[in-house]
Amino acid sequence: MKFLLYTTTYGKSGSIQLGHPGFWVPAVLVLSGLIGAAAGLGYTFGGGSAPLADASAGEENSWQHALSEQKRELVQARDAAQNDLNALAVRLGQMQAQMMRVEALGQRLTRTAKLGKSEFDFDRTPAQGGPADPVVREPLSSLDFMQALNDMETQIDDRARQLQVIEDILSSRALNNAVSPGGRPVSKGWLSSYYGKRTDPFNGRQAMHKGVDFAGKLGSDIVATAEGVVTWAGKRYGYGQLVEINHGNGYSTRYGHCQQILVAVGDKVEPGQKIALMGSSGRSTGPHVHYEVLKNGRQVDPTRYVRASR
Repeated sequence: MKFLLYTTTYGKSGSIQLGHPGFWVPAVLVLSGLIGAAAGLGYTFGGGSAPLADASAGEENSWQHALSEQKRELVQARDAAQNDLNALAVRLGQMQAQMMRVEALGQRLTRTAKLGKSEFDFDRTPAQGGPADPVVREPLSSLDFMQALNDMETQIDDRARQLQVIEDILSSRALNNAVSPGGRPVSKGWLSSYYGKRTDPFNGRQAMHKGVDFAGKLGSDIVATAEGVVTWAGKRYGYGQLVEINHGNGYSTRYGHCQQILVAVGDKVEPGQKIALMGSSGRSTGPHVHYEVLKNGRQVDPTRYVRASR
């Protein structure tokens, strides 16, 4: 088959013969390429779109799963932090209560030991200072912080026990000092007779004098030499008007020959409190007070107690 072609480019005519190999071989190749391209486009926009859609859906599910996991971890971290904060608040409350007890104990010790407030002022933080350390240190971790709290709590408990022991010792000393007789049984007067053997002023014979005598002006004050409770207030043979005080810890004192008694049995008296007026009642040669110190029910020499300053 032959086709005649006319062209106006050069004003000439030509012909193409379809049966000639020079025509149909290239035509077949071009047509095959067109068919292949069409098939590829059809796969892409037709049946080939399903794998791409599946890939996109899988990536979206993976991202959603990752976000859900991160949200769950964030909630867990927040709950853990809140629990730690609650536990820390409880610990701080316990330590605050311990510090309040230690502070109260320290204030009692300050009063008992009669320490100056300028030395131990529990209303102010202790004075501190020193040059700055140029070394840059790492920030405190949570584990280090909890360990510091544990160490501080241990120190507080240890200091509280030590202060309690000191308070017990000071209280015992203060009690012993309060109940142990000390000083003179008169506000005014002089020592007129010692403890021990002496010539009896009534019969001239040797006799044991189981106390000391303080002479003075009639009606002058007789005072208690220690804290205690009055166990006798009235007449007793040989003593005249007598006051006897039990101080505890095995101690008691007697004040004889009083003119007038100013206390009653059962009264609690303080050191230096006026308990009677000096007289000459009973077996006496003049105004004075016969003063005895008894330890576990037996008279002892009052001289060292009289010389002891309170």
